[in-house]
Amino acid sequence: MARPVPILLYHSVDTACAAAYRPWMVSPKRFARQMAYLAKNGYRPVSASTLAACRAAGTPPRPGTVLITFDDGLRDFVTGALPILKRFGFPATLFVVSGHVGGTSRWLSNIGEGERPMLNWTELRELGEQGVQCGAHTSSHPQLDLLSPAAAADEIVRSKSALEDGLGKPIDAFAYPHGYATAAIRRFVKDIGFTSAFRVANALSSPEEDRFALSRITMREDMDDNEMARLLSGRTLRVAPPPDRLVALGWRLVRRLHHGLGMRA
Repeated sequence: MARPVPILLYHSVDTACAAAYRPWMVSPKRFARQMAYLAKNGYRPVSASTLAACRAAGTPPRPGTVLITFDDGLRDFVTGALPILKRFGFPATLFVVSGHVGGTSRWLSNIGEGERPMLNWTELRELGEQGVQCGAHTSSHPQLDLLSPAAAADEIVRSKSALEDGLGKPIDAFAYPHGYATAAIRRFVKDIGFTSAFRVANALSSPEEDRFALSRITMREDMDDNEMARLLSGRTLRVAPPPDRLVALGWRLVRRLHHGLGMRA
């Protein structure tokens, strides 16, 4: 019987950030400890495309399969994470906000991180030769489920096209900013040629999970070896819930109301 797969989600691997961004930053020291835990305990990292191919074929992934993913395309991926990944020989998947390549993370300005440097095109192209798969993460990092269908489609298509043009290769993996998407958005992502897409959910990805709503676990600085053992064994995490359950729909309504008030303010 196939076991659920842990899909780990990182954003920044660095040593300093604004206080409000702290939940999304892991230090290089902690990241190295977490990667060492995976290596010591027989986990086998794969790329997003490898897992998608297994799911599409109905083939159970090998025991110990895990994905290591990073959102946004921040430059500290190269300075903080990549040397550690290379030390362990681990592949990773990096989801890039294409409209900010070579610039800064301006969408984080409201929490004091709008000047965090992003990777440039040369750096992104070099990553492909170092075991890193690049995926799309929209053009500007909006909450897709709060946009009109046309605006959401434009964000997704522009991201895919820009990355394919800039990297010279197909882009077949996508991550929803903030983890948010509707059923219509998931269908659109599938229809334009992606083979997998990722949400958050902070849950293990079950073998039956929709390839276009794959669950990930947000990794934190305070996750030591004991917490890693509990998480990856499934002792403290549920198996992924459906993406369109009532609580998710209710939270979407709350965010839409808040977004509407913000637009009128």
